[in-house]
Amino acid sequence: MKKADTRHSAPSESAPPDLIDEAERAWTTDTSAYNARIYAVSTRILYVATLIEQSFGAQAQSHGMNTGEMLVLDALHRLGPPFETTPVRLRKQFFISFAGIGKRITKLADLGYIERTTHAPGRGSQMVRLSPAGLAVLRSSENGLDAAHTRALATMDGTEVEMLGGLLRNLQQRIQKATSAALPSPPIAGDD
Repeated sequence: MKKADTRHSAPSESAPPDLIDEAERAWTTDTSAYNARIYAVSTRILYVATLIEQSFGAQAQSHGMNTGEMLVLDALHRLGPPFETTPVRLRKQFFISFAGIGKRITKLADLGYIERTTHAPGRGSQMVRLSPAGLAVLRSSENGLDAAHTRALATMDGTEVEMLGGLLRNLQQRIQKATSAALPSPPIAGDD
């Protein structure tokens, strides 16, 4: 017998007010309800981002890594088989310095999650490749929903996840436009 899908979330109206809701009500004494709502939504996004960062950090830490190192593994995985590239190309996947990538590569190689090789003999061009152990870490994380944030997102139905993703993408693009693209755009799939 097939088990019932219990992943659908309850409507947010049934949830009791939290500190951000209470703060929003207080903010309306000094500003319009609309401005208070914008500030509350911004505050909630920051809080959710903090919770996701903590959850992702705990997930990475369970494998001996920090969040940045886990993201390097993910970037190699996104490149597709054979999951390898140069550190310079890998750097294009991130918003951090080349030195930051180098430190992460060293740590991941020490953990056995990536392998370093020389690309062309005598040219000194280094290649980094996701090792079977690194791939196993990523697959266990994807399949096991072992992080609190992925478990929470999995309780939402597909429509909710699509809607949330679209709204966040739209907000990200508006913020980037408003700040004259002061922050780099996320990498585009297949972009070298």
